[in-house]
Amino acid sequence: MDIKKATLSQMAHSDIRADNSTVPAAIIKPALKVEASCSVILHNPQGLTALDTNASSVSDFDQNGTGAKFYTTCLHSDISKLRNQYRLDIVGESEKYTSRHGYSTHFTRYRLADRSAAERALKLINIWRSQREEEAITEAEAQRLINQYPEKAAAN
Repeated sequence: MDIKKATLSQMAHSDIRADNSTVPAAIIKPALKVEASCSVILHNPQGLTALDTNASSVSDFDQNGTGAKFYTTCLHSDISKLRNQYRLDIVGESEKYTSRHGYSTHFTRYRLADRSAAERALKLINIWRSQREEEAITEAEAQRLINQYPEKAAAN
C-alpha cells in the first residue's frame, strides 16, 4: 500500500469537512510572557521579587498561562526586557530575606517607578491584548491600576 503524505498546501485546498461542520468561535491566544510579566508588575504596585514568581512545584508550572499565577525562573531577564526593549521605568531595590532556617540573602524587588510608568505599561498591555484580539482593559480598571502609583518617582 502506497501512503502519501499531503503537503500543507494540499490540505488547505481540500474540503474534508463533515456535514456537521461548524466554525469554532474566535479563540483568544494566551498572553505572551512579556505581556504577562508587564501585567503582573502593573497589578502589584508594592513590587515583585523572584520569590513571588518562582513555582514551588511542577503543578504550579502547569498553571502557567492559565492566568492563575505568573511564574518565571528568570524575573531579572523579564524585567530587563521590559526596561530595555519597551522602555518601562522599573526600579529595583535590594531586600534582605531570611529563611526559616536562619540563612539570609538579598533579592531585588522590582516595581514601576511612578504613574507615568504605569500608564506606559497599561498602553503596552492594551496593544498586546489588541494583537491577540482580546478586549482592552476597561477605562475604570485602567484608572484604578494607574492611581495605585505615585505621581512622581521617589528620589533616592
